[in-house]
Amino acid sequence: MLEILYVEDNPADVFLLSTAIKRINSALVMTSVGDGEKALEFLRKAIGCPCAIVLDLGLPRVDGVEVLKAVKSNPDFRDCPTIVFATRDGRARIERSGHTPELIVAKPMDFDGYVNVARQIIELCESFAALSNSAD
Repeated sequence: MLEILYVEDNPADVFLLSTAIKRINSALVMTSVGDGEKALEFLRKAIGCPCAIVLDLGLPRVDGVEVLKAVKSNPDFRDCPTIVFATRDGRARIERSGHTPELIVAKPMDFDGYVNVARQIIELCESFAALSNSAD
C-alpha cells in the first residue's frame, strides 16, 4: 500500500488534493494531519516511510520548515520524497533551512491546479516505491 502524508490545516485544501489524487490513482491512500506536531507524531509511529510527504509551510504548532528539517535530519525519513507548498518567501525560508525537498510548488488556485500537482506527487510516490522495492 502506498501512502501519502499530507500536512495541512485547511480542510478545503485537503479535500481538493485528496480528490485529485483519487481521480488519478484510486489505490493510493492519503493520510492528512492538521499541524506539524501531529505530522512528527505520525512519523514517529510509522513503520517505514510514506511514499510522499506533502507539507504546507504555514502550519500551527510546528511549522512546515521545522517539519522538513526534522524529516531530512532523521536517517529513517531523509530519503522520503517531500513536496512543499510555498510562496516566494517560503522558498527563501526553505533555502535558509539548509534542507531541500524534492519539489517546491505554489499552492494551486483551482481544482485543475490540484490535479497537476497530484500528478507530480504520484510520480514521485511511484518512483520512490519502485526504488524501495528494487533495494529489497
